[in-house]
Amino acid sequence: MFNVVRSMPAPGSLLTQKKYDGDDVHSALQECFHEKCYLCETKKPLDINIEHFEPHMGNVIKKFSWNNLYLVCSRCNNIKLTKYNNLLDCCSISVWERIKLTPGFSPKAKKFIITPQFQDRKTLETAELLNDIYNNNNTINKRLTASSLRTLVVKTTHKLTQHMIVYYSEDSTEEEKQNALNKMKVMIKKSYPYSAFCRWMIKDDEELDKLLTPIMD
Repeated sequence: MFNVVRSMPAPGSLLTQKKYDGDDVHSALQECFHEKCYLCETKKPLDINIEHFEPHMGNVIKKFSWNNLYLVCSRCNNIKLTKYNNLLDCCSISVWERIKLTPGFSPKAKKFIITPQFQDRKTLETAELLNDIYNNNNTINKRLTASSLRTLVVKTTHKLTQHMIVYYSEDSTEEEKQNALNKMKVMIKKSYPYSAFCRWMIKDDEELDKLLTPIMD
């Protein structure tokens, strides 16, 4: 997950209380969520939904509230449904710091490690949901889609690893090291796909943690 700054004012179509998924809502959500699913961080997913963070259950205010609408891929939306309703809000707090996401090394990693850094109920339930998203193998469909998602994440984190190797290599010139550092700065931006995984890799590095964590927003 990543931190989101919601644009204001709310899209005009919500004032009519006829549709919560008008074109202006889609455009505004795409912009403030950086075209990413707010849960799995996939960029430009093939199937996107507008989700009610808190299920509206027929409540008109919740149904058309701009603050209750989130950009989510259909897979994550299906996994979350109404099972998880006490989650960390990426529009209110720095969510990525509260749950450590550790990718596997292999593109065919069997499992990712999801580690809550705090023990409050919202953090624990959000960690449970993320574990469900990245590791669920209860059905053949969930097993295959989770495996595909893990492969996408690992391809990204391998790129980061390559930049780290160049940065530390004795064979690298100062220009190459600076270029590698600049690329790492791009990959920890919240607009980058799977940025939370990249950030935790950086935080686990003794030197890069000091250099790059201060610029993580």
